[in-house]
Amino acid sequence: MPNGQKARKKGNLLLGLLGLLGFVVLSLDAVNGKRCKVPYEKVQEKYCYFIADEEPLHTSFHNFCYQEKKTSRVCLDSEEEMRILARHLYEIGFQNGTQFWSAGHRWPGDMRFYWNYFGRARALNYSNWAPDEPTPRMGRNCLILTLRAGELLMSSESCYTRAVDICEQTLNSESDSRTVIH
Repeated sequence: MPNGQKARKKGNLLLGLLGLLGFVVLSLDAVNGKRCKVPYEKVQEKYCYFIADEEPLHTSFHNFCYQEKKTSRVCLDSEEEMRILARHLYEIGFQNGTQFWSAGHRWPGDMRFYWNYFGRARALNYSNWAPDEPTPRMGRNCLILTLRAGELLMSSESCYTRAVDICEQTLNSESDSRTVIH
């Protein structure tokens, strides 16, 4: 067999093996049945995020996640999720000091912060407040996440602060059409 045919045969065999490997990976994902909907990115094995990386929004009221994606801004429920998201943000190129909107808000008539899940308050079951936060100052009713030294710190800020939206969704099974988390 000429050398050119041998090389093509090896190349075809390699392509066949790569195709089989891809099929096995896709099959395993289908067996697990968990995926993120496009354009959300799967981070680790548990989380789906979409970072609206265009110009930071100038107010919390321009909620890209709800208006454009019909989903929730990020609600961080554990130290693990906070650490994983911070690492992901650094890996994709966000710098120290970058601020991100979360679904956290001070509820009217209450000085405590809650996750605002489509108009319903849900308690923060994990927090990583920056020193001297949350502030009791009036007008600082939105919860901002700031990337600092490998972690995300929470602070109470004006809802007119410029920040980037982070949307999240649940990992969905093939038959599940929900995009909203919590």
